[in-house]
Amino acid sequence: MHPALIVIFTTLGMFLFIWLVLSRIIRKIHPTPISHRLAIFLDNPVRRHVFSPAKVLDKMGIAAGMSVLELGPGPGFFTVESAQRVYSSEGVGKLYCLDIEPAMISRVKKKIFNKSPENVELMVGNGECLPYKNGSFDLAYMVTVLGEIPDKTRALQELYRVIRPDGVLSISEYLPDPDYPLRRTTIAWARRAGFEPFEEFGNFFAYVINFRRSHIEIR
Repeated sequence: MHPALIVIFTTLGMFLFIWLVLSRIIRKIHPTPISHRLAIFLDNPVRRHVFSPAKVLDKMGIAAGMSVLELGPGPGFFTVESAQRVYSSEGVGKLYCLDIEPAMISRVKKKIFNKSPENVELMVGNGECLPYKNGSFDLAYMVTVLGEIPDKTRALQELYRVIRPDGVLSISEYLPDPDYPLRRTTIAWARRAGFEPFEEFGNFFAYVINFRRSHIEIR
């Protein structure tokens, strides 16, 4: 490789490393949802190649006829694929999307228009106080969302409440997300809320963990 290119890539790598370190420190102190202005970084061809929605959803076990909650859909990176998977010709199967950012929900609405079955319900809301009845969902999932929630225990307890007793919670994380938690950290958070892992996929850089409700409810 040409020496000039080596210098350029080294410099870019250093800036990326510094950005990741600083952003992690800031967001550890003050966890907040990603702004809609950064949606381009969440939904782009590079991310689709590295973190394919189809492959991630395969690991979650989403199937036709399910009632599924997508908490924190962002710009809808997974939404269209999820909606198509839960759709069934019998009219059952629905995807519910809830995000605290109204601008993100607006983006999802534009994204799914004329692209997926009419089985998606969008709502602006807070993951720490879910506007759904007990036992509403067969499956709920979050992708690079949990680290953005200030009260993670409260949010996971709310998910415990709205997931059916035999339902599934799926949590996915990957680098270089600045809110990325280690696998053991995610499992510890979920266990405090009453979940136990039963399936794990991926590696240090990207993982999917599926949980079931524990027999012992944590209050």
